Amino acid sequence: MQHGVVFIDDRDRITYCNPAAEKIRGFRLEDVHGQSILECHPAKSHSKVRHIIDDLRSGRVIGHHRMNIQMVKGRFYDNIYCAVRGPKDEYLGVVVVTQEVTERKKMEDDLKEALRQLQHANEALTRLNRTKDDFLSTVSHELKTPMISVVGYIGMILKEKAGPLTEQQRRFLDISYKNLLKLEKNINNLIDLAEFGIIKETWVFEAVDLCSVINHSCLTLEPLAREHDIRLEAHLPSEPVVISGVPDKLNQLFDNLLTNAIKYNRREGNISVDLSQTSDRAFVHISDTGIGISHQSLKEVFTRHFQEKTKPLGNMKGLGIGLSLVQEIVNLHKGEIQLQSEVGKGTTFSVMLPRGTSKTQ
Repeated sequence: MQHGVVFIDDRDRITYCNPAAEKIRGFRLEDVHGQSILECHPAKSHSKVRHIIDDLRSGRVIGHHRMNIQMVKGRFYDNIYCAVRGPKDEYLGVVVVTQEVTERKKMEDDLKEALRQLQHANEALTRLNRTKDDFLSTVSHELKTPMISVVGYIGMILKEKAGPLTEQQRRFLDISYKNLLKLEKNINNLIDLAEFGIIKETWVFEAVDLCSVINHSCLTLEPLAREHDIRLEAHLPSEPVVISGVPDKLNQLFDNLLTNAIKYNRREGNISVDLSQTSDRAFVHISDTGIGISHQSLKEVFTRHFQEKTKPLGNMKGLGIGLSLVQEIVNLHKGEIQLQSEVGKGTTFSVMLPRGTSKTQ
């Protein structure tokens, strides 16, 4: 057998060992016969070996006793001690079975090292996550709060509440106002990305009419579409299409899809929004006649910070997180989203949202 076997009598003397034990321990039976087992162990292990044998002799340990891995000539071995008793349960000695576990020890050491590296990586990620939270807090309080005030005052000036404006003043203020709204939207997108991972369970669902939501998004984005001579049409049913949803998130969902349809469209292009329903589902199809999405990019469209390499219409820039948020919002509503696109012909986003009862998630 490959395992080493040594028998120790009731006086702790070696009385037998097989050839495998001789090879492992580096001695011959005739040279160690009658010697104490302690003489085959380094002095630092004597107390442990003596304790193991005493436990087995006294019966404090029933069955076997395992000794820690021991190294012999660069190889690692496991020693299992088991008491041998006679027909009247008298103690006759101990059998020691030695098994080489070098490969197992190496795997255990590799695993410990891998766990150590994972722990360091986890600590690094924790620090990065803390940095991200600090950044979002700064964006929320140090940037967003004063910006709301600026937006409010410019809005009042544009409404001529501070006096009449010249055409040039109105044009300059209007450009500033639109850019501030764009900045506010980007900040909200960043904050929302964090919220989906941190307080996703706090969204309150209620009955929402998709006709109203889509109509509002179309009215919001129509000036931007008009600026690029894009025709935006919504085909909505005459009766309400009610689902269980989060109103603000649904507004954001269709704002982002329509913004994307404008951003990657052509001048004098078209955007069509079609809403329909069945007994348990609502379907929205948003189609554009834009530049389309390359086949290689289709699988990456909903990943965070993805941006198509093609230059957007009017050089509109963003953070590349709009469609990532679209996917998050659809998932929040237990829906599905698919897209079809052909380069040079346009893209269609199809959203399915289940119709359900109000709830909190």
